[in-house]
Amino acid sequence: MINIQTLTADDKSVRTQITLTEQLKILVEGIAQEKGESLSEYLRKAAIVRLLVEETEKENLVNLAKRVMGSLNLDNHPEWKDKNSIQKWIRDIREEK
Repeated sequence: MINIQTLTADDKSVRTQITLTEQLKILVEGIAQEKGESLSEYLRKAAIVRLLVEETEKENLVNLAKRVMGSLNLDNHPEWKDKNSIQKWIRDIREEK
């Protein structure tokens, strides 16, 4: 898991290089300028937002998996009686396309 709390204001900046398309650079520079930010500051904030969004999505999927797994009773599932019935169930699902 990402520890977003490790990102602090006193964190040392490190120079990096990225490649943007001409149009994307123009768009991002325009928005950054409207906000009174440098291109670097805008892109740093965008990276943090992406980290937070992806971490939230991951947590949501983990929570969903826990809820689903907690709601299944494998002992009485009609298609999951044994290994052969599970394999048949998987084949049937794949053929439903």
